[in-house]
Amino acid sequence: MKFEKKLKIQLTCGFLWICLGILACVAAFSGKVSSGYPLTYCAGTGGGLIAIGFIHIIKSIRLLKNESLRKKEEIRIYDERNIFIQKQIYSLHSLFSLVLLYVATLWAALWKPELLIPFLLLMLADVALLFLAAIYCNIRNSCE
Repeated sequence: MKFEKKLKIQLTCGFLWICLGILACVAAFSGKVSSGYPLTYCAGTGGGLIAIGFIHIIKSIRLLKNESLRKKEEIRIYDERNIFIQKQIYSLHSLFSLVLLYVATLWAALWKPELLIPFLLLMLADVALLFLAAIYCNIRNSCE
């Protein structure tokens, strides 16, 4: 797949993140969510998704318009060392589990607020495990 096509997909994903963030914020402030943790969770994740969406959109547009910057980024992304590190750290299973965990916490925030705290703790543990795996791989690769 060409790098330009990947940037266009990233641009589309940016708009998708913004739509999901707006949906979470609307759910938070429409009165469907009780006050407290569920409200702040929906509003916080909604705001975070909107910010991520804007970052994806700005980065994609900047790279699509600037040829030299796009070539440098393409070289950085397709560098064999970076690909190896990404394969070691980032797996489809990890991404899938984080997405399912997010959906579960959003569901808990909307329908079963008493399950929100356990789901948030589980999500935190999952992110911490991924973070530790990334640190381990970086330390291991720097020593070789």
